[in-house]
Order: sequence, then C-alpha cells, then structure tokens
Amino acid sequence: MRYALLLLPFLASTASAQDDVWKTLNKGDRIQVTFRSGNMLLGNLDNKPADPRLAPVATDYSTASEITIDLSLEYPGLNGTMTIPKKEIKEIRKLQNLDPATMKRIQEEMKRIQALAAADEASRKSSESERDKAKEKERKKAEEEAKDEKKEKTTGEEVLKELDDLRKGKELLKRFPPDKWGPQTASQVAEKSLRKQPVTADELEFLREDTQKLWNLALKNQQEKAKTEEKKQ
Repeated sequence: MRYALLLLPFLASTASAQDDVWKTLNKGDRIQVTFRSGNMLLGNLDNKPADPRLAPVATDYSTASEITIDLSLEYPGLNGTMTIPKKEIKEIRKLQNLDPATMKRIQEEMKRIQALAAADEASRKSSESERDKAKEKERKKAEEEAKDEKKEKTTGEEVLKELDDLRKGKELLKRFPPDKWGPQTASQVAEKSLRKQPVTADELEFLREDTQKLWNLALKNQQEKAKTEEKKQ
C-alpha cells in the first residue's frame, strides 16, 4: 500500500506532463512518437488528407483523437503521411526542428531519390514499350504466316477440287457425248412431257444441275484443248 501511494504522484505528474505536451503542439512541429508496442517514429505534424475543396481546419491536439505526421523529411524516399489514433500512443515528445543545413541536405536527398525513381520508371516504361512492340511484331508475323498457310491450303484444296470436278465431268462427257446430248436435250424432254411420253433416267440425270455443271466444265476443257491443237498446226 505504501508503494502504491508513492507511485500515484509519479503517474499523475507523468500524465500531466503529457497533457502539457499535447497543448503545445502545432502543425509543422517535429515530434517523436512512442507507441504502446515500444516502437518509435519521427515526423512533422500535418493535417489529415481531406477534400481539397475544403480549407484546412486548425487542430487542437489536446482534444484530438488522432494525429497525422508527415514522414518525408525523416525518411527520404518514404513520401506521405501517417494518421495514428491517440490511444495507440504511449508517449509523444516535441523535438527541435531541423536546422537549415540538415533540411537542405534532406531535401537534396529527396530530390535525388525522386530523380532515380523517375529514371527507373522511365526505363521500365521504355522496356515495356519495346517488349510490347516486339510482341505485336511477332503477333502480326504469326497472323501473316497463318494467313499465307491458310491461303496455300485453300488454293491447294481448290485446285484438287477443280481436278476432281474435271475428272467427273470427263466421265459424264463419255456417258453423254456432246454430239447427242446438249442444250437441245432440255427441249426434247419438255416436248416428251407435253406428249405424255416417258422420260428416261439418263435424261433426268443429264438435266440435273450438278451434272450440267460438271458436263459443261469438261466440254469447255475439251474445246480449249482442241483450239490449242489447231493453233499448233
């Protein structure tokens, strides 16, 4: 009990001292924050990021529930602010502001780091751009090769089909020689129908559309060959 009574004044004086510190704080002050976990952080008091359309409001740190500190001057390369709930803070100390020489050195270091970061970003974007161009070039090349391959395949298939059609046409030309079969066959079949005479299976097959197409193809080929032979003579 005696020790507890001795401790109470000490705790009271510590709390009072901390209250006094909070009352003296202003935006821009350099402070040291000790968390309840034991970790420490240095920075400058700043306004909490807010709607840029609104004017900043002065903060009474003795009644505030949280503080915001700017870390950039203490940790070059770490740009931005951190907002800390007051309940997480074990102790806060107001420090002496950095002297002009130190401020200048820190600002120069910040500029150097920012320049390096900008150069790295430019290099990264350039590399990505070159990589994208190479990929696009490869893609177009692959598309052209696929198109050429498809064209060759299609052309080959068309040639094979033409040869097959010609072969079938020649067979039909043997079955239906042009001296007996031709455009007149349709008229003959029509006359038979009018006279109610039976139409033969050969006549019906000859007049089919696919038969006519193949038969005419072979006939045309035969006539062109005949013309070529005449020219040679």
